[in-house]
Amino acid sequence: MTERATIRFEPSGRTVTVALGSTLLDAARAAGIEIDAPCGGTGTCGSCRVRATGALSAMSGSERELLGGAGVTAGKRLACRTRVEGDATVLMPDPPREARVVSAARHKAAEVQSPLDRGIDRLGELTGTAIDIGTTTIAAELLDLRTGAVLATAGGLNDQRAIGADVLSRVAHASAGGATELREMVVRQVDALTLGMLKQAGRDPGTLVESVVVGNVAMTGLFLGTDVTPLGEAPYQGAPLSGRRVRTAEIGSSLPAGLEVFVPPGVSAFVGSDITAGLLATSLAERITPTLFIDLGTNGEIVLAARGQLRAATTAAGPALEGASISCGMRAEAGAIEQVELDGGALRLGVIGERTPQGICGSGLLDLIAVLLDAGLVDASGRMLDTVGHPLRMRVTERNGARAFIVDGAGDIVLTQHDIRQVQLAIGAIRAGVDLLLASVALEPSAIVTVVVAGGFGFHVRAASLVRLGLLPSQWLDRVMFAGNTALAGARMALLSGAVRERADGLVGRVQTVDLAAHPEFQQRFLASLTFPE
Repeated sequence: MTERATIRFEPSGRTVTVALGSTLLDAARAAGIEIDAPCGGTGTCGSCRVRATGALSAMSGSERELLGGAGVTAGKRLACRTRVEGDATVLMPDPPREARVVSAARHKAAEVQSPLDRGIDRLGELTGTAIDIGTTTIAAELLDLRTGAVLATAGGLNDQRAIGADVLSRVAHASAGGATELREMVVRQVDALTLGMLKQAGRDPGTLVESVVVGNVAMTGLFLGTDVTPLGEAPYQGAPLSGRRVRTAEIGSSLPAGLEVFVPPGVSAFVGSDITAGLLATSLAERITPTLFIDLGTNGEIVLAARGQLRAATTAAGPALEGASISCGMRAEAGAIEQVELDGGALRLGVIGERTPQGICGSGLLDLIAVLLDAGLVDASGRMLDTVGHPLRMRVTERNGARAFIVDGAGDIVLTQHDIRQVQLAIGAIRAGVDLLLASVALEPSAIVTVVVAGGFGFHVRAASLVRLGLLPSQWLDRVMFAGNTALAGARMALLSGAVRERADGLVGRVQTVDLAAHPEFQQRFLASLTFPE
């Protein structure tokens, strides 16, 4: 019989019995308690910090390195690396904060087609939902199908993040037999968001008629219950790309059985229906002047509209731009440093919710490195310096044998040399993708008239920081338009008009995909893009 131990979580007082050798993260999941673990428990992000006492495994060198000196001194442990050797108590940090979910977008007005013209022959109120299932967050809207009015909005962190912050960790989980679990997670969450919006708007569930759901290929595939295992290995043949119409009963939803769910088609294995929706919302295919569309995130999706063509590519930027894999990184939520400015010789920090800083999110991270470049404390190679005669030089210190910059001493928030390297890798991947797309149609950067930056991250980052770090050429500084959640906006358009849904099919057929992974010049351009501009 397997020996077991009892783990108690404070301040909730909840207890759970687990097998010896389980991690504290395993115990928390078994107890239904959320511990932030963007890497899925692989021990690479350092986010699952807790205080724990009792019969626990000794701290390993890798755990000590991720925690840093201040974390070790404060008695913290990594839940994914601390194993149970007997009864223990875990003191949880402050209650989980709500992540900021961006639903706003700059887009053209949606046309509202009469429900009767679309074959909906029903009297009374008619409502529908537009849902954007992102890897990190889910955003939703409830709309009146007769008028197009937005009746309610809702959103939250994607519950699947407990399995891992990135797409591939969830694909791996699905391939190992967890596909049903992942589908139930997201369907249950979409149902809850929908019912909450109906209650908020004072509408009966029986008024629901249609739903349009968009997301990357993995997210919509898991939602529909289709096989996403082809996404785990090149050449990704068999990935679920086609548009689908299903009834709620087919996916295990608790919403009215007659509700039809439509998922628009995707372009390729890593350019999904969220990008299709974004192209609809921004009218990219109809633009006369050369325009670049970039959705910044763990995967950077890029689409170029030029010379009557649409070219798309995706780059594995990694999680750094969303605050993961960064020593003091966090999501864009209350307590996150989201803006950094140089005020004379001092730093001015903009914190979400105007609270005491708890960490730094992606937009703040880019701002900070841009400031340090301007101050001469980081050179073009990304190396942190301590010899420059700048007032901020006094903030340069050492952590675990490497240089680090103290962002906020009270909260022990630092930027490490490793963090800068992670950002360089993300920026290099995206910039190389941009350059190769332009080269594919023999276009110089100066020819681009508009750069549309989409996504929640893109709604808060500064164009000046993107240019200073070299993600965009300097001549594009005044050509950047931050468009917000274009995926949700496109889903709304498709919900209200059958003609828009038809356009989605035609649009996908026009897009040519540039395979960056197989491109002979990608590695060379990637390496050239790792250096910050002088």
